[in-house]
Amino acid sequence: MCASSPRNRGGFPLLSPRLSALARRLAAIVAVLVLAGAFVSGAAAISPSKATPVVTSFPVHAELTPSDPFFFDQWGLKSIGVPTAWDVTLGDKSVIVAVVDTGVWWTQPDIQANMWTNSADGTHGHDFVDGDTNPMDIDPSGTYHGTGVAGVIGAITDNTVEIAGTAQVSIMAVRALGSNGQGSSTDTAQAIIWAADHGAKVINLSLGTNETPPVEPSEIHLAIDHAWSKGALIVAAAGNAGVGTLDYPARLPEVVSVAAIDESGRRASFSNYGPGLDLSAPGSRIVTLSGGNNQPNNVHYLQGTSFSAPFVSGIAGLLLSAEPGLTNVQLWNILNMTAVQPVGSGYNTNYGWGVVNARNAIAALNQPLISVDSYPTSVSSSSTFGVTWSILGPAGMAVSDTHLVWGTSSGALGNATAAQSGQTRQSYTAGGLALPSGAGALYFKVVATVNGTAFSSREYTVIASSVPDFLYVLYQLLASNLLYLALFILVLAGVVAFIPQRRAARARRAVARPQMLYPPSYYVQAAQPSQPPPVAYPAQTVTPRIEPQIAGPPTPTQTPTVVQPVAPATIAQPAAARKRCPSCGTMVNADNMFCFFCGNRFR
Repeated sequence: MCASSPRNRGGFPLLSPRLSALARRLAAIVAVLVLAGAFVSGAAAISPSKATPVVTSFPVHAELTPSDPFFFDQWGLKSIGVPTAWDVTLGDKSVIVAVVDTGVWWTQPDIQANMWTNSADGTHGHDFVDGDTNPMDIDPSGTYHGTGVAGVIGAITDNTVEIAGTAQVSIMAVRALGSNGQGSSTDTAQAIIWAADHGAKVINLSLGTNETPPVEPSEIHLAIDHAWSKGALIVAAAGNAGVGTLDYPARLPEVVSVAAIDESGRRASFSNYGPGLDLSAPGSRIVTLSGGNNQPNNVHYLQGTSFSAPFVSGIAGLLLSAEPGLTNVQLWNILNMTAVQPVGSGYNTNYGWGVVNARNAIAALNQPLISVDSYPTSVSSSSTFGVTWSILGPAGMAVSDTHLVWGTSSGALGNATAAQSGQTRQSYTAGGLALPSGAGALYFKVVATVNGTAFSSREYTVIASSVPDFLYVLYQLLASNLLYLALFILVLAGVVAFIPQRRAARARRAVARPQMLYPPSYYVQAAQPSQPPPVAYPAQTVTPRIEPQIAGPPTPTQTPTVVQPVAPATIAQPAAARKRCPSCGTMVNADNMFCFFCGNRFR
């Protein structure tokens, strides 16, 4: 037998060991000389006005082509740069993404290992439909909506089974919809709160309604506010009616709303769109997981904005895996600012800020990016306000100058706030801002100089509020505390309900009273032996008047007596005409312009 030769560890093939060693030494010398020359020439080219690139240290791999058999048909992942983002991170199981839906078939082989497990009881979520701890997606009809959504987000990648998920994160199953896809707002609200309280940093809502809740804030809105306050990013489907209005809760300002594009890269015909839309993502012919072993290979093809939203949720999971310290506001800004606009530039109501792009979003973590974290969308004319922003990117980069530029016309930002300095991953605030007198809006951008390179945010708008200042202050106070706001709404509803009832009660009492507000004038007849019984005169309903006296013929022995009425003997002027208030029933003078009791104006 021939002994096997040792593996070549960096030597040159076809050379003897001695020549190979000599060649390695010569190569090392040449490499040192080349690097030194490059350093000298590069140093000469660097000037103070040029940026020195700073690169975050993270692993870089060749673009992954996973072994999942249906990856070849996952056009959605490829069109939004997910495989390139995998070069940086496939995801991290410490990131929890909640799927509030019909449940998840959590024993599905291509997702079971990525299911979140509750350390308290070993379950994988909660079922608010049946009120238990088993959120299994039981769907005899074969749709398995929640399982399909979960597959887009977090199916196991590169395991030779079925499909590849967007991110290798932990999937929390929270069942709020029945097997028919229907559910209640109460169950949905409880599911959102439960997910946020159990650590979900991204909550996917591939559900909604085209109706508007009768009272705002609704229980779903309050639940979303609670989740947002816990640091969760809420992502929702825009709806599938093909209309220019987003479904609820996608239209809420605290929600990242997602429309669908088809394989041509254009908005899908079934997708809703309109004001408030944030992003677009693939939603047509999406291959994803099924459940119950009722489909070949446990996969099937679905479409709808329900399967667009999980792409955004998955990319948010990738961002948190690469940079766990990102806030929900920063996640939102990165997703919006790195989207690719299919038509034109900037924002439009067909695509929002554009089609989400995982490659761009992950790359943004390696360079300075300005995230405007807090600003008011409207203020009263006499109020002051502030803007807070942070500069993302590699830690420790020098920020020599950052400030706001602003103006009262879009694109004409000729004013500036005071310059500030610091470092990346630091928060900055410009306070004491106010709308110029007579201005209907204020437009601003945040600019920054980081390591000698200028960066800018997109343009933001603060509009002048049309409500009076004292009402605006009250609104701001209530909006800052949801408990106060809820109590105020309850009190206001009680007052609004009480006033009509009070007026109706007064009207009922007025109807029940005699229609005569003045006592009738009765006149006593003189005693006449030869006269019939005295005639009783009917009560008078208008103004009192003196009735004519009735007396019998005189007799020689008796002088007629003048009868005195009970009412005043003389009335100098007739009483003013009266009329009844149609609102509360009170009688007032006929020439009154309004009711002195209830304030009702007369026409």
